[in-house]
Amino acid sequence: MLNDSYRLSLEARYYYEKGDYKTAYEKAKKAYILDPYNRMAFTVYTQSQIAKEWVEFLNDSKRYFKKIEQIANKPELTDKERQRVKIMLEILLDEYKNLKPSLLISDTLKHQAKIQYEKAKEIYEKVFAKRD
Repeated sequence: MLNDSYRLSLEARYYYEKGDYKTAYEKAKKAYILDPYNRMAFTVYTQSQIAKEWVEFLNDSKRYFKKIEQIANKPELTDKERQRVKIMLEILLDEYKNLKPSLLISDTLKHQAKIQYEKAKEIYEKVFAKRD
């Protein structure tokens, strides 16, 4: 019979592999607190934290692109609106560059993040790079 720390770390690993990084993080954290020598708990704990940051980037990019689209669909943009779009794009570009690399994060997650980054970069370069 497994002790609680190893049972929790196995559950955390399951959730991590299913892409539920929040649950994986919480379970791995509990497992690691119960036994700081549990390597699997530590690995899932740290990797879940990193994966959550990648997911947060994707959520931020979706939210920002929705706002950017709303602004861009107006007949005329004010300087304030242009500045707002510029700041949102700069945040996305910086956020992506600050993501921690990991070999254990799914390729799908990495690919989706890269697509969003490239989209932000392309818009920024087309609209703002020439004017700065």
